[in-house]
Amino acid sequence: MEIRVSDVKKWAGREETLHIESQELEDAQQRLDFPFLSPLSLDVKVRNTGHELLVECQGTVKVQAICSRCLEPFVLDVPFEIFEEFHEEVGPDDPTLDYHRFLGDKISLDVLVADAVAVSVPMAPVCSADCRGLCPQCGINLNRDSCDCATPADDRWGPLKEWAESGLGTRQDKD
Repeated sequence: MEIRVSDVKKWAGREETLHIESQELEDAQQRLDFPFLSPLSLDVKVRNTGHELLVECQGTVKVQAICSRCLEPFVLDVPFEIFEEFHEEVGPDDPTLDYHRFLGDKISLDVLVADAVAVSVPMAPVCSADCRGLCPQCGINLNRDSCDCATPADDRWGPLKEWAESGLGTRQDKD
């Protein structure tokens, strides 16, 4: 996905705003582990500061995610933002630069969109806030069925419980 910057780059202070609805997500899709389920909706603002082009984007896309609790696939709306600066390419590529380069009258957004979507997807996505997940004993999906497995005791508090029951933890007044 590319945006034309030929008009913006001519004059310092010039700004252009555009809205993109794009189905062409193959380049961005190849960089991610989950499929896009909707077209990309992107609001882009390009501003010429005189030294660089500032690109600000706000977008949304629907992706297919796997719930981290119940392991079921679900549709996740992913809002994302991009704030990057671009300099016209003049000279050898330097990986230590903290800005992007472009050549000609177009800027490619594929890598930026893929990276922004990747960091905007939660580390452990859940299908809903009340997802009950899987039973730790039998593995049944507790959102669909119930099981007769006993809830395991939490043994982390066992030593403290024994100490309290032994009477050592009670205060005895001295006369």
